[in-house]
Amino acid sequence: MPKLVKMEEQSKIIEQIGKKNPFKVPENYFDNFSAQLEQQIKQVEVAPAPAPAIKKSFFKAHIQPLLYVAAVVTLLTGISYVAVQPMLTDLNNEMMMANNMDIELSEDDYYDLLAEYDSDEIYELLSMND
Repeated sequence: MPKLVKMEEQSKIIEQIGKKNPFKVPENYFDNFSAQLEQQIKQVEVAPAPAPAIKKSFFKAHIQPLLYVAAVVTLLTGISYVAVQPMLTDLNNEMMMANNMDIELSEDDYYDLLAEYDSDEIYELLSMND
């Protein structure tokens, strides 16, 4: 909070400083002011207007991202098909043998057949396809 100064103290300070304005305007400053200002304005280069924003076409804005998503989904589907196909082929062969032998396999039996594959066998089957 600023300290309040009494009126008497203010008058003493003003007497010490003097009542004269310390700032002065140069002589004939306002006589030539408008001419000097116009000359300075002419010297300043005008900046070019910014280029208008380029609008994306409908295809690039809406269709192209969808095509990227479709390509990724197709790629992942293909990779998973190649990885799982050997196991499904072996399982199908075992099921065919069971059907030829007139053995009925329950859903639990199918899961048991799938559980017989460990990670090493899966890697071996995948490496055979490459």
